[in-house]
Amino acid sequence: RVALVYLSGVLAGSMGTSIANPRIYLARASGGVYALITAHIATIIMNWHEMEYAFIQLFVFLVFCGTDIGFSIYRHISDPFDRVGYMAHLCGGIAGLLVGIGVLRNLNVRPYEKKIWWLAVTIYSALMVTGICFHIFYPDYFLQIQGPTNPSQSGFTP
Repeated sequence: RVALVYLSGVLAGSMGTSIANPRIYLARASGGVYALITAHIATIIMNWHEMEYAFIQLFVFLVFCGTDIGFSIYRHISDPFDRVGYMAHLCGGIAGLLVGIGVLRNLNVRPYEKKIWWLAVTIYSALMVTGICFHIFYPDYFLQIQGPTNPSQSGFTP
């Protein structure tokens, strides 16, 4: 289950980065790490009534995530040449939340939690299918962002 959450975060992170900014190269699996972090938040939410000190756990994780997001925004604004794939972090976190709701253990399933489960699985699937379709049906997007790779296509004639 944990490996599925991690891999879904890696896939969503790389997909989101390739769409948002194809010039950023991803070297690590930070999308998977952010997926694991937000999957724990999903576990707290889905098992709220069964956990002791659920509010404190949720508060600690939200402070942790908020601090990390704030630092990322500060770093991105303060360094215009920053080449960190923040979109991988964001997409991995979203994937971890959605897939965590879908695959991690729910101790006592309530009727409304089944609806949340279906909603999370549907949203994650729709986002991934949209990303795949974007890559398949709009491949020229990447050439427009990166520019021509062949010097003869640039319109410059020596």
